[in-house]
Amino acid sequence: MNLLLLALIIYCVGAITMLLPKKIELMAHYIAQACAIVASGLVLYKAAFYLLMPSEELLLDTGWGVYTLQADSWSAAFLCLTGLAGIVISIYAIDYAKAFLGKRLRILGGLWNVFLLSMVGVLLAGDAFTFLLTWELMAVSSFLLVNHESEKKETWSAAFQYLVMTHLGTAAIMIGFFIIASGADSLTFADLARSKISPVMQNIAFVAAFMGFALKAGLVPLHVWLPNAHPAAPTHVSALMSGVMLKIAVYGFGRFVFQFFNGFVEWQGILVLVIGLISAFLSVLYAIMEKDMKRILAYSSVENMGIIFSAIGTGMILMSIGYGRLAMVAFTGALVHSFNHSIMKALMFMASGAVMHATGSKNIEKMGGLIKYMPWTACFTLIGSMALAALPLTNGFVGEWLTLQGFATLATRADGHLLRLLAAAAFLLFGLTGALALGCFVRLYGTAFLGKSRSNIVEKAHEMPFFMLLGMGIETVLVVVLGFIPGPLVETLQGVISGGRFNTTMADNFGIIWGGTGSYAIFSPILLGSSLIVIFLVIYLAYKIGGSFVYQDVTWNCGTYPTERQQYTATGFSKPLRRAFSFLLKPKREAIYLRKENAYFGKQVQYKLAVPDQFTERLYAPFQKHLVMTASVLRKIQQGSVRLYIGYAMVALIIVLVWGAM
Repeated sequence: MNLLLLALIIYCVGAITMLLPKKIELMAHYIAQACAIVASGLVLYKAAFYLLMPSEELLLDTGWGVYTLQADSWSAAFLCLTGLAGIVISIYAIDYAKAFLGKRLRILGGLWNVFLLSMVGVLLAGDAFTFLLTWELMAVSSFLLVNHESEKKETWSAAFQYLVMTHLGTAAIMIGFFIIASGADSLTFADLARSKISPVMQNIAFVAAFMGFALKAGLVPLHVWLPNAHPAAPTHVSALMSGVMLKIAVYGFGRFVFQFFNGFVEWQGILVLVIGLISAFLSVLYAIMEKDMKRILAYSSVENMGIIFSAIGTGMILMSIGYGRLAMVAFTGALVHSFNHSIMKALMFMASGAVMHATGSKNIEKMGGLIKYMPWTACFTLIGSMALAALPLTNGFVGEWLTLQGFATLATRADGHLLRLLAAAAFLLFGLTGALALGCFVRLYGTAFLGKSRSNIVEKAHEMPFFMLLGMGIETVLVVVLGFIPGPLVETLQGVISGGRFNTTMADNFGIIWGGTGSYAIFSPILLGSSLIVIFLVIYLAYKIGGSFVYQDVTWNCGTYPTERQQYTATGFSKPLRRAFSFLLKPKREAIYLRKENAYFGKQVQYKLAVPDQFTERLYAPFQKHLVMTASVLRKIQQGSVRLYIGYAMVALIIVLVWGAM
């Protein structure tokens, strides 16, 4: 039996644990997580072996009736990503999910396996029907996981918002499939690739598919569900949704673009590039305004999905203007960043779960000084923050470096001035986004882990149990290893993109080399790391030999001792940016004057600041209002009278008959 089919069976066994008796709930949890780890391990092993030992045969090719399962190298890349995340996050969940003991823990473990099963099923689907079926299973299982704590009003609201939005995306994807299928012999991917439809219908199919997958990926302005769903879900679910589910949207869009469409159209690439850049910039701007740790990470996910799609858009433009070989760097950058972002975002969500587990809060303004109570978690979070800020020597830098090379290649090879200006603007906006991301995670880490405690919730903080630390530790090691030695990953994923058609070498074991701009751009982590080590040794020796000393004293504060309330807050950190971009953010300030408690002093004043999502405020909220008004009008014709409904049917029948006669 194929190991991938065995993995699906094991996921099904893990799903059945939700039916076990409640008295062995904890045992059911352990069995569910064990099934998830074993099945994900089989998926990772089979897919990684296929990529490392390329073969002309498919990774999987089977089916039952109308259901077809097929997997090629494009599927294998995302199966590796899914299998790795499934192993590590399930290890973390062994200890983390025990907090739900007595709160439907069996259901949580069973749905966890269903969720993993559905995502693997999407990646193995070989026809449109199987794809849509497993896609819907993924949507429903993730909805139930987000809504696990349904007794909380905000959780229920976020879950149903997610359900509505994801089904709108599914509808758009179905439209894309059916338009392509109208010119094909069947719904199998092989026949859809040979579909013969007009250019106009192909453009409509592209727009529908892009909207559907962009919604699932959380691109602006279709992102509104994501910052609400992640904080509502259990943390290990958030880690899997951000680390894997969002990448399934990249897989689906890539399947359409690379397999179903005949050639690349310039305007399509420009659309994907522009939407990706806008998503990256605006989302990181909102992230740096947030105080909720999980909402910060959710907006960061939107940012990184924007980076991935902007790289895909760049590759599409280069392909459309005849530079297929040079487009490989952008496509490879998108795939590399998808893989690396899965690792670093899973790490950061697990770290946020550890902080919530220790303090009972997600508000970073109430934290501070956690490094003294949670040294291992602080170390893991620091490395994860560095990766999400795309600092060199972390895996987060590699994909963004390749994306920048794609922009530079487009700027030097584009024929028209407009494309060159677009590439230059993309380069600048991408750089600004990276700077904001660095500030965002400096703010998050500094506020939560450094300084003095800002409230008494920090005093009860403690380090995490073994399996939670093990899960975070594995991801941390991967962040560092893939940052120092990116070559093998880049070379493997480049093979997935090129399929052996282009022999351009972009990587070796020690770094990345790209000459698509006419001159070689070289990134060598080993050389950079060695240089930093030498610099630190020189500074250390100068410190020791020179006899330098450090004198510590209390910061001068006008004759008083500074307190924890006088620390730089997260809100204060972001104020310069909030003022600079107030025309985009539209912050809302409110001053509440409290009662006067002393005759010799003025009234107490309480200030409230909110930065609402402008897409929700100006697009979705008005639409919801008009939708409710329309529904209220339509209710007037719903009188509950059978005779009236028969009359409606008769009128409709007469209209149809008249139309048919005409």
